[in-house]
Amino acid sequence: MKNFTILAFIFFTALFSGCEKFEYSPYQDDRHGELPSNLNNTNLNRLLSNSSDDDDTVTIIYTGDSQRFYDRLDDLVAKVNSLQHVDFLIICGDIADFGILQEYVWVCDRLKKLNVPYLAAVGNHDLTADNGDLFTKIFGEKNFSFTYKKYKFLFHDTNGREYNFNGHVPDVPWLSSQLDDAQPEWFVGVSHVPPYDVDFDPVVENPYKELWASDPRFILSLHGHLHSESDSYPYSDGVRYMTSNAVVRDEALLLKFFNGQIIKEKISY
Repeated sequence: MKNFTILAFIFFTALFSGCEKFEYSPYQDDRHGELPSNLNNTNLNRLLSNSSDDDDTVTIIYTGDSQRFYDRLDDLVAKVNSLQHVDFLIICGDIADFGILQEYVWVCDRLKKLNVPYLAAVGNHDLTADNGDLFTKIFGEKNFSFTYKKYKFLFHDTNGREYNFNGHVPDVPWLSSQLDDAQPEWFVGVSHVPPYDVDFDPVVENPYKELWASDPRFILSLHGHLHSESDSYPYSDGVRYMTSNAVVRDEALLLKFFNGQIIKEKISY
């Protein structure tokens, strides 16, 4: 046990040796005012205030899992800022690795340099330290939705293992109520763990995938967690699922939505 503790300390120290002072307590408050709050809502207001009916195309950059390799966000931000007509950036969870304050400081300091709004889904690592209280303070509710240019985006928590597979995550009744909205022409799901992964609550898998398949307006389910890009129809029910590369892989996806169709392009940074 002693040797394990020493090795863990060496690893942890080496991992963050190139960064500023690391705060070890997962329960600390933002004592120095280093972090904003309710970032998803702030960025959403920014997005909706700049919306125009002149262009029906929605263009997003989609990535996930910035954990551990926060410096790689610098190149991602520079790449996004160099592109034209990007509406917003999505990060599909695992913003932090240990879910503690200093990690979010590093991430927010980099993402605030983006020229476009960004929105974050909650990942399993974001729940590690305090059940996601710090994530919620910084980014807002774990389940939220918005409609932008006829597309309704459903951000939600799918990290079932972190809740001991209690049968309530993801919140299928909430998702079902969102699909009751008659106004959007299309729906897009955004979460961290895909339903076919071992960290997704198996009790909820069938109701979840059947819900998506029940509405022809549902066109895409976006996820992270696997650290590699994939694009498939795993249940052969017509529902398309994607997973994103982790930020460290130096490649994100540019997705263009037009008239319910999706054009995908890989971008390197």
